[in-house]
Amino acid sequence: MVIPLRVVGFSHGVLFLAAGPKYQHLLKQTAVEPATPLLVDGLRHGMLLRVDASRQEPLLVIQMDPRAKFRSGAYQVRLRLPLQRSATKPYAVDSIEPAARARHAALHPPVADDSGS
Repeated sequence: MVIPLRVVGFSHGVLFLAAGPKYQHLLKQTAVEPATPLLVDGLRHGMLLRVDASRQEPLLVIQMDPRAKFRSGAYQVRLRLPLQRSATKPYAVDSIEPAARARHAALHPPVADDSGS
């Protein structure tokens, strides 16, 4: 399951991504597990700290890697079944990634000789 996100803030190495109000109920049922990455071009650019689903427009709070460059634009979060230790909620965050890159990957799956173009 994929939820679209948009950047609503970036301060002191922390990225704030918002999901639309229609995803509030779904994100309330989502666990944050240790080491949930923000992936950009297959590289980890940050780690998810928490999901704040108590707001009308839920937020995902991400600690950026100090070496990563901030990228504005659309992102998306992928959900999956939780690990056993998080089984109190039906979903867990699998990863967060830029939406344009993820759409491109879905439309053009990698092949053995793909040079990443």
